[in-house]
Amino acid sequence: MRVYFSYARLFIAAWLFLGGVSLLFGPSAAAVARDARWRERQLQTVPADQQTKWVEDRDLEDANSQVYLRVCGVLIGGFGFAAALRETAYLGGRYGR
Repeated sequence: MRVYFSYARLFIAAWLFLGGVSLLFGPSAAAVARDARWRERQLQTVPADQQTKWVEDRDLEDANSQVYLRVCGVLIGGFGFAAALRETAYLGGRYGR
């Protein structure tokens, strides 16, 4: 029964790794277009003298959120990779006897 649990943990770890790797890649083209349309609508409601500051603040906020997303991707992917290596080593040792 332990072998089945080990395969299940290996399966979960592999998906964690793939999920972490997918977080490292940027948003899709549709998401970028949607964000641009939202930004244009929001920019129309901001007074003209504050538009430059609003754009700079929004750019800074977007850059920070992208950094946090990539760090999360590295951590989740690293954890999944380490767990997958551990389970693979266990299964290799168990069947290598």
